[in-house]
Amino acid sequence: MRISSALLPLLATTQTCLGFILSPSSSHSSHSSQRCPIPTRTNIQSRSSSSSSLSVSAASTEVGAPGTADLPWSELGFEFRPTKSHLKMVYKDGEWGEAELVESPYLSIHIGATALHYGQSCFEGLKAFAHEDGSVNMFRPDENAKRINNSADRVMMPEIPVDTFIKACNDVVKDNIAYVPPYGSGGALYLRPLLFGSGPKIGLQPAEEYTFIVLVIPVGDYYKGGLAKPVDGLIVEDYDRAAPLGVGAAKVAGNYAADLIPNMEAKKKGYPIFLYLD
Repeated sequence: MRISSALLPLLATTQTCLGFILSPSSSHSSHSSQRCPIPTRTNIQSRSSSSSSLSVSAASTEVGAPGTADLPWSELGFEFRPTKSHLKMVYKDGEWGEAELVESPYLSIHIGATALHYGQSCFEGLKAFAHEDGSVNMFRPDENAKRINNSADRVMMPEIPVDTFIKACNDVVKDNIAYVPPYGSGGALYLRPLLFGSGPKIGLQPAEEYTFIVLVIPVGDYYKGGLAKPVDGLIVEDYDRAAPLGVGAAKVAGNYAADLIPNMEAKKKGYPIFLYLD
């Protein structure tokens, strides 16, 4: 089955961005396992209600420049690559704690965490792009904040305030600005916000503690060659991903576990995407 590339950009109908202008100064240090302070929040001003976009003045930022990390920008695929840091927040005693930027790529998690035993986990995906004028913009982070909260509600996890979600994304992009692919490279900085039950429960019930992280990865096109040409897709008939009244409408981690076998079978046959049509 051929899928027209015209169908794929439909996700871009919401023109909502968060941006900040970068000064061309400073670069990042090498990786370490130390935690680092979150950059001071800059003054954010709304350009206009019609564009639903935000900007930060150049004078208020000293975060470095995109594309200064030593990476083969023209060779990026959609795969994990180490960056400087991820952002972490913990929810306990009924409230969210302070966010922190952590340079170690490893998490310490309780053996009884509900994410491990009962799949109490959901995530999002969005991108930050470098522009020709030196700015970096995230595409519609407010809509991703709303969707992760819808997913969280379905599996009884706490809401992340929209402003908190956007600030978390903003802070982690600033701290990893060197890893934003430069303008013209065709790449982007992929953000993966992840919320999961980190508190222990044995017996099916929601946790009392939750962890929210935002990791970032410089990526190229998800499909080889981008959206300039149609993509071959395989219709899946032997497996189901979701069921009526189930969690198919939520972006929970377990949905993707159900996709692993058909995904690998499709790729072995040469198809980069597969479709459930029922």
